[in-house]
Amino acid sequence: MINKRRTKKRKSKIFKIIEEHINQNIKEYAISVLVFFIGIIIGVMLLNSSNPENQKSISGYINEFTSSIKNKEYKIDQKKLLIKSISSNLKIAIMIWIAGSTIIGIPLVYGCLGYKGICIGYSISAIIATMEKAKGIIFALSSMLLQNIIAIPCILALTVSSIKIHKSIMKEHNKEHIKSEIYRHTMFSIIMTIGLFISSLIEIFISTNVTSNIIINFI
Repeated sequence: MINKRRTKKRKSKIFKIIEEHINQNIKEYAISVLVFFIGIIIGVMLLNSSNPENQKSISGYINEFTSSIKNKEYKIDQKKLLIKSISSNLKIAIMIWIAGSTIIGIPLVYGCLGYKGICIGYSISAIIATMEKAKGIIFALSSMLLQNIIAIPCILALTVSSIKIHKSIMKEHNKEHIKSEIYRHTMFSIIMTIGLFISSLIEIFISTNVTSNIIINFI
């Protein structure tokens, strides 16, 4: 009973810290979410505006992939995919962290966030365009939802932290204060990067298996 109470108190403290953090940076989060959704819309538009040959090539790749899964011809190299996923997330995290300390930091930070949105929007649009609408939505959700529940909030939080450190560097002239802010930003970025690492593990060891089962049984 005592352990349960302690666990509940810890959870409530964590939720309070997160709530306070969001409330203190609500404007930055609102702008970041807007940029992310604009990225998704651009991703959808990019696919829709691409030439028929490109769309046919993407559809052919998706159909070939689903067919190979159904026929059990495709073997998932989890190690290779995990390295690729971690590398991709790590690159975004590092770019956002570095961008926060440059003169043109904010556009670069939003650029990284927007790029993530474009990738997601393009992928979802390609899947739905290739399959029947219902099957496409199920496929997109099974392959992208679980890991992005963690990844997207982490990237948004990294974006906001980078914006804050950029503003602090531009306004503050006290070197000691700047150092402490950079240290805070770095520690926060490391925590968010761990979250991205967890999202990669979920993507490879859970989402890929769920997607394979859905393709075999429903698509």
